[in-house]
Amino acid sequence: MTDSPPRRTGGRILVDQLRIQGCDRLFTVPGESFLAVLDALHDTPDIEVVVCRQEGGVTYMADADGKLTGRPGVAFVTRGPGATNASAGVHVAFQDSTPMILFVGDLDRADRDREGFQEIDMAAFFAPIAKWAARIDDARRIPEYVARAYRVATAGRPGPVVLAIPEDMLRDEVAALDRLPVPSVCESPDPGAIAALFELLKDAAAPVAIVGGADWSPCAAHHFASFAERIGLPVAAAFRRQDAVANDCKVYAGNTGYGPNPKLSERIRTADLLLVVGARLGESTTDGYKLITPDHPGQTIVHVHPDPNELGRVYHADLPICSDMGEFAMVVAAWDEPDLLPFGAGAEAHAEWLEWSEPQPRDGMAMDLGVAMKLLREKLPGDTIVCNGAGNFSGWVHRYWRYAATPSQLAPTSGSMGYGLPGAVAAAIRFCDRKVLCVAGD
Repeated sequence: MTDSPPRRTGGRILVDQLRIQGCDRLFTVPGESFLAVLDALHDTPDIEVVVCRQEGGVTYMADADGKLTGRPGVAFVTRGPGATNASAGVHVAFQDSTPMILFVGDLDRADRDREGFQEIDMAAFFAPIAKWAARIDDARRIPEYVARAYRVATAGRPGPVVLAIPEDMLRDEVAALDRLPVPSVCESPDPGAIAALFELLKDAAAPVAIVGGADWSPCAAHHFASFAERIGLPVAAAFRRQDAVANDCKVYAGNTGYGPNPKLSERIRTADLLLVVGARLGESTTDGYKLITPDHPGQTIVHVHPDPNELGRVYHADLPICSDMGEFAMVVAAWDEPDLLPFGAGAEAHAEWLEWSEPQPRDGMAMDLGVAMKLLREKLPGDTIVCNGAGNFSGWVHRYWRYAATPSQLAPTSGSMGYGLPGAVAAAIRFCDRKVLCVAGD
């Protein structure tokens, strides 16, 4: 017989599960609705607690940490206005496909549905902007809920999970079995689909790749750049995914989104084959679904994404491939196709981007921000992490900065203002050996 587990408070059980799942840092505005969690964190040196001033900053920082690590950023806020403030960052994580887990301290279970102090139906409120939103009413099931939260946040298209944690539930002393760490699930691409992709490349005259997004990683960045350079394939970054490959990659063609190089837009518009890897082809990347139309007559789209629900959701995919991004990039980088002749368009597109991203001094400008960006580029290390929120000011850094491979860009595709500074603080904490630049609008 096995010994029964010791009795612990719900708060202690919750913190133990976070430690088991590999959480080493969380972000919070402390609230009385989860004091039992704070007590347990006091005795858990393995988890650093970053105290913030406002709940929007909490979830912005958790989103940034999730982007930087590929693991769920963890956040704790209290109910009512704490939860509504935090929703801005949850929306960022949802649209940016960032793994995140938000815990919301909630009112006692017996007082539910009376519109008590700061009461909100958390599951109903967060459901449209979270992959999963639920409430833990039994402390014995905390290990189950936390393990499921880690799985849901990272599987397929990554995204945010929200769990409401009633105050009295966290004080309950119960016996609960810990869950083992949730293993990662990596799906390799179907070899037949890869063979079909290379057949399409052999027949193509003007292919273009659009990369970056869900499940992107340093592994994906490295191997996809190797593949694209080997065959001369122009590589465009999806909106605010400019670190998808290092910008000194010899076939990097620039970024899509707002204010792109007109030559790149024309190259995408006239491409006969589009290889879309990780991107959803959202409104910003496609210039309002006009640069590439959902039915794209005359163009063939190969869409590679970790979530089968995204394949064919908006854009017709002539060849859908469901795969982990790193696995896909490694496979195509190693695939031997001797009959595929390299394209010359990759080097040509890179030269066009180099010219586009080089600012030229303009007479009569007291402050030329293009030149200022070039000066920053020259003064700061090449692996600087650059952070910004929403606003037209971001066009300067998007055009003139030259990004290292991921992770080096923190910028919300959802267009959320105020993201830059919290994101920069999270980056500086996570990578204390790297420079971090926050670009903010005035």
